[in-house]
Amino acid sequence: MASGVGQKTAPSSAPDRVAAGGGSFSTAVRTMFDALAPRYDRFNHWASLGLDYGWRRAAVRSLALSDQAAVLDVATGTGDLALAAARRAGCTIGCDFAVEMVRRARDKAGARPAARFQVARAERLPYASRSFAGVTSAFAMRNVKPMLAEVLAEAYRVLTPGGRIAILEFSRPRRAPVRWAHGLYTRAVMPRVGRALTGSSEPFDYLYRSIQEWDTPERFADRLRAAGFAGVGYRLMSFGTVALHTARKPD
Repeated sequence: MASGVGQKTAPSSAPDRVAAGGGSFSTAVRTMFDALAPRYDRFNHWASLGLDYGWRRAAVRSLALSDQAAVLDVATGTGDLALAAARRAGCTIGCDFAVEMVRRARDKAGARPAARFQVARAERLPYASRSFAGVTSAFAMRNVKPMLAEVLAEAYRVLTPGGRIAILEFSRPRRAPVRWAHGLYTRAVMPRVGRALTGSSEPFDYLYRSIQEWDTPERFADRLRAAGFAGVGYRLMSFGTVALHTARKPD
């Protein structure tokens, strides 16, 4: 582990294990993403029309990292945001409770020492308090909504005073024509293409439902404030379909 990044417990990696918790919803989401892992990147880049690269760059820039900073990417999936952060930070750790996602992220990282990937639950992080100058997460808050307060509390705990958080999440466009087109795309087009690329439409049906049930940007900003964060703000991107939420831990 890089200097300055503490652990409460050493994460198991051979074999990886997932701590109990989260209930049936958590188990169902983990199972779904484990099954999706081999084709996850291919679908993501196609579904976003390649815009996901820019979203991640914007999230990393918002952290204003030094080249010695330690960054934690929570619910890292296959590690794209963690790897983007690793280009600017001294040490980046990506964690996820889906074992197959973590294994995929490790394969992508190869021998790069600046990025490490571990199995861990977002609401029960195995890292010491005040360990990271930045915390990131991309399109995962919807998937932990039943335990969202705990997830944000853990992110706050592991940040150093003055540390920043950057969270990418889907949003429902405000302009009626864009909202209608986006709804049609996520409800009808994505499940069909997803089935063609991955063999299953279930994750993409879930994606549509979870976007519809997700917080407005204002509501999620309130959740960040309730968790203790200061300087809370958000930026809408790609016609309001994606929100970049930013905040910092008070000094």
